[in-house]
Amino acid sequence: MRSDIYMRIAYANAHYHQDRPTGGNAHIGQFIANAVAWGHEVWTWPRDEHPASRRVPTKRLARVRALRRMDVLYVRVQSELPGVGRWAVFPHRYLYGLPIVVWEFNTVPEFALLRGRSQADVEREIARFRKYGQGCDLAICVSNALAEYVREKLGIPRVLIVPNGSDPELFRPDTPRVRRVRSDPGCLNVVWMGSAHIPWHDLDLLRETAQLLWQNERQSQIVFHVIGHGLELIPDMPPNVHCHGAKRYQMLPRWLAAMDVGLLLYRSGPADYGSPLKLFDYMASGLTVVGTTQPQLREVFEQLGQPDLLVPRDNPTALADVLLGLAADRERVRRQGALGRQLVIDHYNWRRAVRDILSEIEFIHGGTEACRPRRAARSATGISDAVSNAT
Repeated sequence: MRSDIYMRIAYANAHYHQDRPTGGNAHIGQFIANAVAWGHEVWTWPRDEHPASRRVPTKRLARVRALRRMDVLYVRVQSELPGVGRWAVFPHRYLYGLPIVVWEFNTVPEFALLRGRSQADVEREIARFRKYGQGCDLAICVSNALAEYVREKLGIPRVLIVPNGSDPELFRPDTPRVRRVRSDPGCLNVVWMGSAHIPWHDLDLLRETAQLLWQNERQSQIVFHVIGHGLELIPDMPPNVHCHGAKRYQMLPRWLAAMDVGLLLYRSGPADYGSPLKLFDYMASGLTVVGTTQPQLREVFEQLGQPDLLVPRDNPTALADVLLGLAADRERVRRQGALGRQLVIDHYNWRRAVRDILSEIEFIHGGTEACRPRRAARSATGISDAVSNAT
């Protein structure tokens, strides 16, 4: 796959670690790999860089010269605007040759509340987004809810909605499974994976549901497996919950190949704006997915024809009943898993996600009326003033 338009993209805040089992790391790696496969160059800072990316020089003048050759400044945004977000406006914007500025939003500033920040901190961050967002040409948003937030609260008008995805060649149901998980036709293996220290995950619901099932005379049908960071924070799990710790991302397909059902358990709040990567990795692995009410889960579950597998928050009885129903209907588990994998192959994959992003950037790069004067200004004078004023 090659693009008709060749672009140099500076991925200004991408730090990639091959073995880090986080959604953000997977997202960064997939963006770089697919952008390069489309025929573009992706440049990153020389620190834990992706093997397909090129290095931005560390010396200041060499870095300025390199960045002035870039067509796109691409910034990954979490709850706070990174320092390179200031490059969207004067003087940095002029110093670096007026590239197209793209911000990729993955959550909302209110996520900082889950990390102990105050509401006043959040409001200050929103003000920074609005200030520097005046120079943002395109906001990539992973969900409809996030796109609405970015338009209305942050004041960025040009928004593209691009849900996350998975790699169906990496996550496959026929991948050799790990031996630590028992293979038994009478046992429903249920997995949750993630970072337990992020409080938007409702692991209390998992514990309470597992406890109900442990007390049920049919408890031996269902076994829970928890994979991820911070599992020491999960207290008093019953014996039907096995905590396996964090795993290398490249090993996760082998773990998921041993499972039947993938869980997505969220509390209301910032999680409502997200696009859970684990959802699509579960689906690519052929798992049936079960989750609590969340906007993008609801959308995907409707596409899969399984709205009954979306359970109310804070209701362990409802979740236990759904799991018992699936344990008694293994044909449905197989059928829903196959439908989910096909939906990833057809749509919710990284190739599609990166293609959609690059197509929109290529459209801007090709010269809309609003863009032509800005692109022509790359050779404008006054660079020395911008260099002297840059920090």
